[in-house]
Amino acid sequence: MGLRRTGESCGVRGYCLDKAGPATCIDSYCFCLEGSVFQNGKCSDPGIDGGISGPSGPSGGAVPGEKDKEEGTPEVTEAVEETTTTPYVEPEDPTKDPDCSDQIAGTECFKKIKWAMSDGIYANPGWYPGLTPQSAPSKFQDTLYRAGEGGCPRPCTGGLPEDPLHFPHSVMTRSMRGIRPPKHPFEYNGIEWPAMKIKGTNTHIFAVGDWGGLAGTLPHNSQIIQYKGGQTMGPHVMGRYRTDAKTHDLSCSTPEMSDCFATNGTDCPARCGWIEDIDTKAQHLVADQMIKRAKMNNPDYLLNVGDNFYWGGIAGKCGDTPMSKVNDITRAQFNWIFENVYKGPGLDGKPWLSVLGNHDWGGREMDAAWDQQIAYTWVSNRWVLPAPYWMQKVEYVDQGYTVDILMIDSNIEDADEDVNSNPEHNICGAAHNPPGSSCAKVGGPSSIHECHNWFQKLWDEGAQWATEKLKQSDAQWQIMVTHFPCGHKVKYYKELHLKYGLDLLVTGHTHYQMMYWAPEKLGGLACFITGGGGGITSENNVELENDNDHQYGFFDLSMSKDEIKIESINWKGNVIHSETVEPYDGTDTKKAELAPCEVPKPGSECFKVIKWAMQDGIHSNPDWFPGLTSSSPMSKFQEKFYREHKDGCGKPCD
Repeated sequence: MGLRRTGESCGVRGYCLDKAGPATCIDSYCFCLEGSVFQNGKCSDPGIDGGISGPSGPSGGAVPGEKDKEEGTPEVTEAVEETTTTPYVEPEDPTKDPDCSDQIAGTECFKKIKWAMSDGIYANPGWYPGLTPQSAPSKFQDTLYRAGEGGCPRPCTGGLPEDPLHFPHSVMTRSMRGIRPPKHPFEYNGIEWPAMKIKGTNTHIFAVGDWGGLAGTLPHNSQIIQYKGGQTMGPHVMGRYRTDAKTHDLSCSTPEMSDCFATNGTDCPARCGWIEDIDTKAQHLVADQMIKRAKMNNPDYLLNVGDNFYWGGIAGKCGDTPMSKVNDITRAQFNWIFENVYKGPGLDGKPWLSVLGNHDWGGREMDAAWDQQIAYTWVSNRWVLPAPYWMQKVEYVDQGYTVDILMIDSNIEDADEDVNSNPEHNICGAAHNPPGSSCAKVGGPSSIHECHNWFQKLWDEGAQWATEKLKQSDAQWQIMVTHFPCGHKVKYYKELHLKYGLDLLVTGHTHYQMMYWAPEKLGGLACFITGGGGGITSENNVELENDNDHQYGFFDLSMSKDEIKIESINWKGNVIHSETVEPYDGTDTKKAELAPCEVPKPGSECFKVIKWAMQDGIHSNPDWFPGLTSSSPMSKFQEKFYREHKDGCGKPCD
């Protein structure tokens, strides 16, 4: 064969180390390839400067992004004659990979390809499935690109067939519904997304949250893996601690639950309540019931309350990829965890009106690629998340009413001011945020020490925006969607309901399905929690024999002009709870101004409290009735109780 032994032994993976040059592994020793030269202790290829080295082992690749032109480097341009002719510019193809390159001669990638074709394919054919030594160099380049080897970009032509399920490539964002992609993630805060106009009289809306499992091994060897067996293509359910449903005490820790998954239950305390056929398949079990029900009820759209991707959102860092692009890692996570799970008749093409959850921001970090979830709005025909807070108007043209849906970010709830508190759930915590963490270049938190204030500002701005939108709303229904569960910011939501007519609050974060048990704290506002989407283990143990188990599931809302019927659907497909909500006008809204007045009927609660106030209350507690006297008309006392939402007093007639 004319091979020259180099004296170098083969590496543990069966290939020769870089310093061996273009060599092959035979009987555990490296030999120079035929045609190469052995000199200075290594093989070299006269045709390639520096020789060819074998591939490196798997290594994590950074999320692909665009490198800015080095500062101070002038552009070199060729002088041309002035002309009035406008040059033709090829329009950008949104399906083309903006990172592809066929011009790689002389690069490290080129050397890897040459080695793979001349040696690697023989020494380790399993590394190159479907390829032969006669396969085109572009196919070897694509294989190396997908393995994250050699710094190889995706070839623009001649690569392996596009496989969106396993190996999607990055794509450019494009205008969506007449709105161009944002320049930064917060450009469209408060945007009113173009109205949906829906025909027909059978109106259904699904609501789900906390649904996005772990992805496993992603392009460029990026990984979202919690336990042995979770390295394959996801979704894999994230194992999390559980509490006792009655005492609320911790019954199973997160490490213990992770071991349940890793050992298939052989090293799993009984108190963890781990059930393999349910807990390992939770996201798919819920999705399957959504698919079945969608065939029957054909929802118009879905309300998504966040925690779309566990553990810490989209892999990568905020700002690594510009808003003009969705990278291949993002597409892989969306394909594996979202697109290929929630599909079928009744779901295909239906908008997912979405907010970010704490895990989407990073969970216990602040610098995940949350901006890519926003950017995905401009490549998807159903994912709608143009900003952290935004609005969707829906017009039911055949039924003669409209709905205003307000999407708001409530993640201040997990953005603690003390960077050392709650380390496993503090977005702003010092324990897990890498030193120097910053999202300032895209308008996000500049450091962990500024993180709390940043999220507080985001909440304050969003809350004020939502209040103003509700004041202006003349829709029949007002619905708000946010991540954190019923019971946070109670004073704020109570005011939105009583004053401004908020009809329904849709939330998640707590990992089960439940109507809020204390609506009186919200002034009677209907609120439910849909945190049992199955991306993470449920809050409490699943009761396998209980047909009404509420740990995993989703909600189905059927709506008309006069009522919303809310049904909780569990992982078995059973309706485990239902409630009916009627529209509420509030007191300080346009609808309230136009609403009919009421004259208190003798014997009613309102009539009784007015009489008491005029005859007794005004004397015993005059401070309760500022500006009123015992001789003030009944309507003035009624106005007071109406504004305070007490004793069923309606709007006075004069």
